[in-house]
Amino acid sequence: MAYLKTLSLGLLALLATHAAFAGPVLDRIHTAKSLACGVIKEEEDYSRATDHGNRAAFDLDLCKAAAVATLGLGANFTISVFPDEPAGVKALKEGRLDLLASASPSLNNTAQGLGFAPVTFHDGETLMVPNSAAVHSAADLAGKKICFVITSQSEAGLRTYAARKHISYIWYPFSEVGEMEAAFFTGNCAGLAGDVSQLANTRAINRAQSANYTILADTFRHDPLAPAYRSVDPQFAAIVNATVELLFAAEALGVTRSNVDAMASSEDPEIHELLGHKLGSGSLLNINDQWGAQVIKSVGNYGEMFDRDLGKDSPLRIDRGADRLWEQGGVLYPMVPVNQ
Repeated sequence: MAYLKTLSLGLLALLATHAAFAGPVLDRIHTAKSLACGVIKEEEDYSRATDHGNRAAFDLDLCKAAAVATLGLGANFTISVFPDEPAGVKALKEGRLDLLASASPSLNNTAQGLGFAPVTFHDGETLMVPNSAAVHSAADLAGKKICFVITSQSEAGLRTYAARKHISYIWYPFSEVGEMEAAFFTGNCAGLAGDVSQLANTRAINRAQSANYTILADTFRHDPLAPAYRSVDPQFAAIVNATVELLFAAEALGVTRSNVDAMASSEDPEIHELLGHKLGSGSLLNINDQWGAQVIKSVGNYGEMFDRDLGKDSPLRIDRGADRLWEQGGVLYPMVPVNQ
């Protein structure tokens, strides 16, 4: 069974329609010879509008991948760092950014003129617990103290989950993140509520104790993240979408940062298409046909990025969970934009 699926005829037609006409975003990028990208580096106690943790390294790789796809190998890109998602979204809407590397693909954001690439990180609210506790799910903490920041999304999500599942927790609210974390790490509460990325950051910061805590696999509220752009430039949107799909497809086909050059001699037709060895997506997107190989040389495939920036090879040690390929039990279905 082939790993890759072609894009729908409708989207292919859209790409062809816009191939010869750069929109306002691409015009700005080509004039500046640089892509302006936003990275979210959540700051504790700065805002309760979002509960994600710092994923700046992953965001940075997404910015680089989009820049290389758009401008070629060695492309220039500028990075603006924001303390939370609302600040980054505001900058994107005002045209100060070409791309925001990760944001929540909500109806509110799309209604205000933003578009989103495929989800690159399936974040979600859950609980962190000490390894010594006989806890394997949120239900196992019934009757125990749960720490959370008052009026946060984590509180709302956990209370809704508890009511739906008829679980009684002992609520232990805090107004400051630092005080809450101190209470948790000194054993004053059995579970700490937050998004996976937030909890992973909290665990990583406490390096001396990080190995002693587990983030539960079950989530009580999903909170996915995806690259965001303004909907005024369909061609740039198509390039960003294709870049994300390329990262997924490269992992599915076993194309990595270290073997991408050697893969040029592969007899696999799907690898040939991925790496641009025959006329394909580059022409439709009005970019270099070797853009796929160039992106992989720059950042690797999706699995390499995840492991390096969020997963087992990073201080965060986030389990891939839903962010595995579908054949590995995840929800990622690779697709490459080629004209077959």
